[in-house]
Amino acid sequence: MSANKPIRVLQMIASLDYGGSQSMIINLYRAINRNRVQFDFIVDHPELLGLADIVKELGAKIYFMPTFKGTNIHEVKKAWNDFFKEHPEYKIIHSHSRSYASIYLPIARKYGLKTIIHSHNTSNGSGLKAKVKDLLQYPLRHSADYFMACSKDAAKWLFGEKVANSDRCHILNNAIDVRSFRMDEAIRSEYRKVFGVADKKVYLQVGAFRQQKNYFFTLDLFEEFHQKHPDSYLFIVGNGPLKDEIIKTITVRGMADYVKVLIDRNDVNKLLMMADYYLMPSIYEGLSVAAIEAEASGLPCLLSDQVSEDVRITDVVTFLPLVKDQWMKAMEEPSFRHETGPAIAKAGFDINESAKWLSAFYEGLLND
Repeated sequence: MSANKPIRVLQMIASLDYGGSQSMIINLYRAINRNRVQFDFIVDHPELLGLADIVKELGAKIYFMPTFKGTNIHEVKKAWNDFFKEHPEYKIIHSHSRSYASIYLPIARKYGLKTIIHSHNTSNGSGLKAKVKDLLQYPLRHSADYFMACSKDAAKWLFGEKVANSDRCHILNNAIDVRSFRMDEAIRSEYRKVFGVADKKVYLQVGAFRQQKNYFFTLDLFEEFHQKHPDSYLFIVGNGPLKDEIIKTITVRGMADYVKVLIDRNDVNKLLMMADYYLMPSIYEGLSVAAIEAEASGLPCLLSDQVSEDVRITDVVTFLPLVKDQWMKAMEEPSFRHETGPAIAKAGFDINESAKWLSAFYEGLLND
């Protein structure tokens, strides 16, 4: 590494849309010493670029690859080969996309790059598409030089026990800027006034609009809950392929007066301050950034029992099976919040410490 020039690390991620892994990477990018390490991004969904301006402002370049469709493997391989031929300046690629990483990581290694594959989850879901992903990602344990994961369970799921327990595998917590999530009563009052919910009970769900996040369970649940508690409001925050279906469902059921959909927000910390309860009825989940953020705000969190137990850092977290009656009962409990930031930081989720570790890790790779 030049004394005056930072390492530029390629971050491969499916999109620069709002989502858990994207939030984690951008949190790190903001906190890392960019005089020493800079991120550049490769995406294969150029239509999903909600965060593009943010990473550009931080100094990143964005490159585009063809979306892998299964039938275009030769096009994809050629594109990756051409890229590395044209960009010999890159020495490290850190992949957060796993479905076809076993295709491009060997190409990166051929051109001398150090390769890292990162596990952000514990399942691909169900159905044929999930089974295809399972098959595609199995070779990853042999395709990368180094392995990272948000939790031990996420590492074991994607890489297998042997790799997960090896010295080539590292757990990198989904850390956050704890201070920005500390409860501020003035912000809470302002946001509740802006959204017209000053004296209402507010429930919040944040996450990509995908099957995994189980938004239709939330809508079924809240439709019934609101009938019993007409002073309640639900805010859904995110974006993704189910956006239109979610909005249509809310409209058709006549829920639009009390269920609000917020797209691509960059003020989630303030929305958490506005809320009284956080909901995460995910069908499966690794160590969720969104859940850690909610917990850091001291907000009572109701999470499905399919979310990683590693999220339980403080006593504001309650795990529930995906049984509607149990969620209804929990949502009726009085909402109290307290200071959780110090406990979150002590547990290893402070973004500044994670960024220092990651910077040292990247620099160490070039000194091997």
